Amino acid sequence: MSNNGRVLSSSNVIGKVDWLQIIFQNISWEELFTTILGITLDSVSKKAGTLKHEEYDVIYSCGSIKYYTFDDETKSFYRGTLVMSGQACTMYEFANRSGDSPNNVFQELAWRIISNSIDTSCKFTVTRIDLALDDYNKPPYFTVDTIIRKVQKKSYYSRGRSDQVYDSEFTKKERAKTQQIGSGGSECLFRFYEKSKEMSKGLDPEKVEQIMSNAPLTRLEAEIRKDKADSLFQSIAYLPKDMPLSNLIRGFIKNEISFYSDSSCEKICRWWQEYLKPSIEPILRKSYDVSNFERTLNWYQYQGGLAVTQAIFFLIENGVDLDFNLTDFKQECRWSTEMVEKMIDFVSKENRTDLIPYIYEKQKY
Repeated sequence: MSNNGRVLSSSNVIGKVDWLQIIFQNISWEELFTTILGITLDSVSKKAGTLKHEEYDVIYSCGSIKYYTFDDETKSFYRGTLVMSGQACTMYEFANRSGDSPNNVFQELAWRIISNSIDTSCKFTVTRIDLALDDYNKPPYFTVDTIIRKVQKKSYYSRGRSDQVYDSEFTKKERAKTQQIGSGGSECLFRFYEKSKEMSKGLDPEKVEQIMSNAPLTRLEAEIRKDKADSLFQSIAYLPKDMPLSNLIRGFIKNEISFYSDSSCEKICRWWQEYLKPSIEPILRKSYDVSNFERTLNWYQYQGGLAVTQAIFFLIENGVDLDFNLTDFKQECRWSTEMVEKMIDFVSKENRTDLIPYIYEKQKY
């Protein structure tokens, strides 16, 4: 696509994770840093600190990566909150990039967290994730003023969300504007602003010139919370490794906001369509939750009955004499109350509540 004779490229629109906040349960702070984040403990510091809406009293930090939890070891294992600000996300991504390969650092992190929750008793809930698209094209696909005009003329659609413009002084001659779509604390809040101005505000003229020439001119930022944040985190985890995160972000935004040629909202602006190419639509699922029965199945496969049965057959097939007869296995099984509860939770999740009466019939008293 061309803009005033200049060719615009989607490869110059870079996607990134700009905030990540996750509540963890049943994991020590040491395991969180070493197994999940891949950070050695000698890089972690400890100090007193609190987090809004929580009763934490300590912070474990590696630079701007912070884990809020309790000083008491037992309480700490039970609950803590990982907070990675925009600066922390940038630092983490930079530290984990391998050479010149643009590997999906947060895809790998999301996959590790989900895998760990399946293999262990650890649980997690993503309470906030910010995704951003930075446009390095000069000129960009659109300016913030273009977005503001579209919103003012009602030539846009965003699922009935509210809108607001923030205007502040950048220099004596220039303003810095932000168009917000959505309200604070809701599941989705979008901001369009001039990233280069944000990065250079308050700096000396020489640094301002350097930043303005290299930083992205516009940023579209999506602040996502609650179930939608948890679901998007899963989509990132299952994103193919050869696919840029930018494509997933574009696919998400495509479903949430559209800008039109006029207030009739019949024809989508060409520049908006081109800006969102290529894209992959995320599958927004319910909040990720590994049921107790699924954990039992995992234990059965790798540690419990199935693993033992396979070991027995292996030994018998290789001529090892065992004081054990498989024909003694009782066909009429009876389940403990704990197993019954797990199975009922599982079949309810799978929309098979019709099986509940039969499960109760198998209960051992």
